[in-house]
Amino acid sequence: MVENMLEQRFFKYSRKESTRSNVVGMRATYGLTTLTLKDLYPDLTIFSADTSTSAGLDRFKTSHSDSFFDCGISEQCMVAAAAGFVAGGGIALASTFAPFLILRAAEQVRLSLGYMNLPIVITGLASGLSLGYLGYTHCCVEDLPFALSIPNIYVYSPSDAYELKLFLPEIVKQCKPTYIRLTGASKVEPVHKTDITTDFSSPIKISNLGSKLLVLSTGSISSNVVQAINLLPENYSSLLSHYVVPFFDHKNTTDQIAKLASEYDSVFVVDESMYGGLASFTSMALAKNSIFKPLHASTHPHKYLSCGSHDYMLQQCKLDVKSLQETILSILAS
Repeated sequence: MVENMLEQRFFKYSRKESTRSNVVGMRATYGLTTLTLKDLYPDLTIFSADTSTSAGLDRFKTSHSDSFFDCGISEQCMVAAAAGFVAGGGIALASTFAPFLILRAAEQVRLSLGYMNLPIVITGLASGLSLGYLGYTHCCVEDLPFALSIPNIYVYSPSDAYELKLFLPEIVKQCKPTYIRLTGASKVEPVHKTDITTDFSSPIKISNLGSKLLVLSTGSISSNVVQAINLLPENYSSLLSHYVVPFFDHKNTTDQIAKLASEYDSVFVVDESMYGGLASFTSMALAKNSIFKPLHASTHPHKYLSCGSHDYMLQQCKLDVKSLQETILSILAS
């Protein structure tokens, strides 16, 4: 098994900044952070598909109008235009709602980021079930499986908005073909409440209390996992550890998940995706490294559900706080 020799980065925790970011949510945080990115990378250009307001980009659009291109409701053209800009030596971020980016522009994403290996950073807004009240035309539970199936694409699925604010400049600095998956809504309970150390490939520790059960989660659903664990009786919470998986790097993340899982009796994966997301990725990591552990998962079922609020959709998937608590208790008691 490969040992972790990747460079570690340290980020100082700020409760004030965490609260502020998680109140406004990931989309607004993404847009506001692009202003910082423009100061760091003067050549940075933003491409949008009629989502400047939805992505929190109105300030950037006003402040840097020469570096903002709205391609209208033409996601394929947006990705192709960003690809051409990057091929010419520029730095490009392109964003729109996840289903329109990943599903409608699938060919352009596959060819530009995968086949051509161009270092474009594309961001899927409102991934998962946060727009459930608009139906599955606006939900996207297939984006993580799709992105993970394409060679060369590095995926970043932030656990909360504060993490996104801290990590986005480093994600751009990596200069890789990247899909950023923004899940959840605003006013989400923070996931990170201490300093963060990361190598941008390995899972990040949230709590490490016991070795009976390893809980892995990705995206904003990690907030529900934190709340569910906090509600457990102490004699149960002391038996498990919780790590978030924000990064999906096929060269390193699989080995780091397997290395971590080898230290626990069983593994429980939580994700808003359908088949092919974190659960499948974890299964592949364990199989690749000959790690044989009981693997449990709470994910979106392989069918389309009755649509409604985000909370209602999560309840149907048993991804709400109460259901996650009950599932964890059941696993620990078995």
